[in-house]
Amino acid sequence: MATTTFSKLVVFAALVFVGQAALITKPEGPTIRTRHGDVRGMYAEEGAIFLGLPFGNPPVGELRWKPPRAYNKSWAPEVRDGTVPGPACRQPGCGPNKIDYRHTCNRDKNRTQSEDCLYLNVFVPRSVLLNSSLRLPVICWFHGGHYMYGTGSAMVYDGRILANKTNTVVVTTNYRLGVFGYLVTGEGEDDARGNYGTLDQIETLKWVQQNIADFGGAKDKVTVFGQSAGSDSISVLLTTDKTTDLFHQAIMLSVPFSITHKTQLEAIRVGNDVAKSVNCSAGDMKCLRSKPADDLIVAQNEAGKYIANPFKPLELFMQWGPTVDGDILPRQTVDSFANGKIQKKPFIIGNVREEAVLYIYEAFSKPMSKLELDGIMLAFLHGKGPVALHEYNPPKASDYRPFLSHFATDWVFQCPTRNVIRNAVVNGENDVWLYVFDHVVSIKSIWHHKAYCQDHVCHGEDIPFVFQTPLLLNLSFTREEQVIADTMAYHYGNFAHTGDPNKASPNVYTTGNVLKSPLDWPRYNKRNLFPNMNFTTPQSVIVKDYNKEKCDFWDKENIYSARNKGK
Repeated sequence: MATTTFSKLVVFAALVFVGQAALITKPEGPTIRTRHGDVRGMYAEEGAIFLGLPFGNPPVGELRWKPPRAYNKSWAPEVRDGTVPGPACRQPGCGPNKIDYRHTCNRDKNRTQSEDCLYLNVFVPRSVLLNSSLRLPVICWFHGGHYMYGTGSAMVYDGRILANKTNTVVVTTNYRLGVFGYLVTGEGEDDARGNYGTLDQIETLKWVQQNIADFGGAKDKVTVFGQSAGSDSISVLLTTDKTTDLFHQAIMLSVPFSITHKTQLEAIRVGNDVAKSVNCSAGDMKCLRSKPADDLIVAQNEAGKYIANPFKPLELFMQWGPTVDGDILPRQTVDSFANGKIQKKPFIIGNVREEAVLYIYEAFSKPMSKLELDGIMLAFLHGKGPVALHEYNPPKASDYRPFLSHFATDWVFQCPTRNVIRNAVVNGENDVWLYVFDHVVSIKSIWHHKAYCQDHVCHGEDIPFVFQTPLLLNLSFTREEQVIADTMAYHYGNFAHTGDPNKASPNVYTTGNVLKSPLDWPRYNKRNLFPNMNFTTPQSVIVKDYNKEKCDFWDKENIYSARNKGK
């Protein structure tokens, strides 16, 4: 930390350790010298925070729907203010008057959004403040949100506690969303070709390689970490040759592998709908670039009501996202894993127990009859609907949404995840681990706006435990929940340091009144009887061959492969 005196850091750290920081005036925020100039962040009890660092030039005007260009300007001799987040990327909702129960909007008071949004944040643990020569592993987080919502600057993804407990440097980032990140209009030179949000993620990883040493990070030990669309992004990054040297291992939470990515033709159909909605001719990029962002978001929402391919109705749950272009995304990710066409890198992957409850109850607000269930099965599974219904044999009920939630969790999340990790093993990747998160969070306000997730382990339920951010929001875990959170920090921290969640690193920290997990988390393979870490209360356990019967059924039907949909 080139321009911060070591003695000042030691004094501040000592004050924090004895709990007296609130009683005196804190020293000036830490200052880092970067290739672009100095940036001043802010101290936290857990270390230091640097917000709103640009990694790409603003993708506006003629750069709208262009690959990101690395930020290359100097702000010297000025010192950049690293205490303010950059704007979130443009998205529906998250206005200044929205009640943000889950804290997924931008953390600034005005919930600022802009097309000028290529900014990231760095969270430095306390250890770096005490030893500026350290080079710690890096965790780079990609947020979820259907590729339409979210920001790396949301409070729920504040990385200070994760950084301190894992003793890593944590980076959280934005990437272009929805129509701005994934519009496809054609294959001409000036056409929107899609995958811009994915290219933004790749540009973030390039920034890490070039700059993270200034913040105490090791560029040769980078773990990419994400949830939902963020972890789907990581599955894409594992299947492209554009990122071979940019990261070294991965943690993927809740990848919806059964929701396939659009082909170029399918994406162009959606792009034509967007153009029509804003009164532009198909492929008229000059016209499209002239349109205000608000108009494009309205068009994005309208286009989201239609299905580009009637044989793939699951796309309604993820209308925007990476397109199979033969370059950034060579083929469907499930097929890449099946064919061994992935980077051979260690990874952890898994799900929460009731992933689909959130999606089913959002889509179907009223009780579902058996006739409606049969129609849904036919619409989504076509000729394989009857055999799937026979396999699951739903009991008579007044509302079939609970049954469909269980069914869809297996079909969309858990069983394709098992399929993917088994194929990775078959194709020679031995350093892989599987988990399921199985705990209903006690903090009811998290699901205040979605009552149907109360008392269920819904999609995203593990995020507060990964980051432990409720502790920053005047909320608290039960003692058993703190054990889960610290168990996760222990295993994920070990993985970031050593490539093995069990190989203890002396630098991984957990709170003094909570024991580190005594569990060995075996690699996922047949020799170990296909073990699964079950993060749960009162204590996590290892389960062998989790959900075997139903996942064997889905593997036999191979319904999540793009080659078999609709058959």
